[in-house]
Amino acid sequence: MKKYNVKNYLSLYFKSFKYLWRASKSNVFVLLLVIPLQALLPSITLYIANYLIDNVYSLSNKILYIVLAAWGLSFLLNNVFAPLVTLVQGKLTDDLTFKLNYDIMKKSEEIETIDYYEDHNFYNDIEILSSESSWRPVNLLVFGTSIISNAILFVSMLFIFASFHALIALAMLFVLVPQAIIAYSLQAQAFETLVSNSEESRKLEYYSQTLLSSKSIKEVRLYNLYKFFMDKYTASFNKIKMGVHKERKKKFRNSLFFLIVTALISVGTFIYIIYSIRKGSLGLGAIMLFASSVVYAMNSMSRLIEDSSLLYDTLLYMEKFFKFNEIKTDVECGNLEMPDDIDSIEFKNISFTYPNGDKKALNNISFSINKGEKIAIVGENGAGKTTLVKLLSRFYKLDDGDILINGVPISNYSYEAYREKIAAIFQDFAKFDLSIRENIVISDLKKKENNDEIGLALKKSGFDKDFTANLDRVLGQRFEDSTDISGGQWQRLALARAFYSGVPILILDEPTSALDARIEYEIFQKFLELTEGKTVFFITHRLASVRQADRILVLKDGRVEAFDNHETLMKSDAYYRELYEMQSSLYYKE
Repeated sequence: MKKYNVKNYLSLYFKSFKYLWRASKSNVFVLLLVIPLQALLPSITLYIANYLIDNVYSLSNKILYIVLAAWGLSFLLNNVFAPLVTLVQGKLTDDLTFKLNYDIMKKSEEIETIDYYEDHNFYNDIEILSSESSWRPVNLLVFGTSIISNAILFVSMLFIFASFHALIALAMLFVLVPQAIIAYSLQAQAFETLVSNSEESRKLEYYSQTLLSSKSIKEVRLYNLYKFFMDKYTASFNKIKMGVHKERKKKFRNSLFFLIVTALISVGTFIYIIYSIRKGSLGLGAIMLFASSVVYAMNSMSRLIEDSSLLYDTLLYMEKFFKFNEIKTDVECGNLEMPDDIDSIEFKNISFTYPNGDKKALNNISFSINKGEKIAIVGENGAGKTTLVKLLSRFYKLDDGDILINGVPISNYSYEAYREKIAAIFQDFAKFDLSIRENIVISDLKKKENNDEIGLALKKSGFDKDFTANLDRVLGQRFEDSTDISGGQWQRLALARAFYSGVPILILDEPTSALDARIEYEIFQKFLELTEGKTVFFITHRLASVRQADRILVLKDGRVEAFDNHETLMKSDAYYRELYEMQSSLYYKE
């Protein structure tokens, strides 16, 4: 893991500050104006109090009132600035939280391919970015402004020490600053220990969520897994605890040493001040001035250490954010508009290997289809079926070859225009916690909502009138008054979403896997009617339904085994015939 020295720390700090400035210039300006003034007020108040104590009997009434007014004003401002800073920090936090989340989502949109999301480290980083984006801005502002304020306060206290004797200021400087550096280093090591145990931390979260999640509660209870996962939780917790406790002991020993040294210097200085007062070279106010200054100096340095180390953790978060926000993709993208009529789709010498994969998922695939054809894609697991339609959806960059729409490579079309002409239902389709209506219309947000069209799409996918009676009913379990539905109903809803879109290219990846064989058969009976005029790719393991396809693409080990209609394949291709005969009798009787 990268360790931060002071230079790296400051570099990332100022980079974060620039980001703050872009988020809300006016609020940052107010903070930069108020915080230094707020930090200087304690020293001003102490000087005024010292002057009053030393000269209270010799001052004229007029001067006394002026001095008292100055002290009262500084005291008042000190109390007014505190809530003002809190108010401005709150407003800036709102702006920063919005900008941070907006930039994360915007950058995600710019990453057109999904290979980044299949990288383990990238996925972990973006999970952290999204889950912590609501409270990290608060830490950045609170700890960041506190560091500035306490640094100014500490320097002002050094000037007070120097007013007694330069050696006192130097002594305090040479004691407290090394203490701060060492303490920060130890605290940073503690955070590095926590970060190095981030995998264990994720395990803690996973184990607790598993025991409390509705998704796993059945298995947990059925197999009596509470003790199993609680033991795992305890083991991971103890592993983290040991490392953190070790760092805490180091911090304690360091703090104890420097506190003793600071106490000795303070006692020595106090004796010097008492001696100077008795000689008449200092007034009585010097006692109060020095005692208060020591407290302010030690507190400011303590806060400086603590907040710097706490900010360190947030800066690690900001580093992840900047790294994510600076991702540059090398995906080629044209600016052509998609034609309204898709006359042909051609896969020309396509090869593809998944990121970090060691085997070609597709190897030199070539075939073409015409407008309105229904193409079934079959093959065993791992044959490359889903990979093929993901490439058609432009989720990955091709290794070799081209996919051509009307003879034009798809990379020449803009992503937005291209995806307006294509709809897909994948095996792991998204279940949006939205209303029934919204779950349907999101497939084509540019189309004006039409209840009749929504109802027709739901009817085509096998829903009855009872389900469509309240289109504004929210689905899922996340929100109040929401209603969850079965896996089969969710899948039919996904089908309805695709039917509503009206796009010329439709991809169905196991579109009926959660439906029983009878319902699947009924849907496929209507399939040709439902998709009339559309070019359709559908993947299924239930081969009894593929007879309705115009042609069937048979994949085996990433290559095209055969490509023809059902009748021809049954006669000419032994592999397809074997697959079909193993399954057809289970779902459909001739």
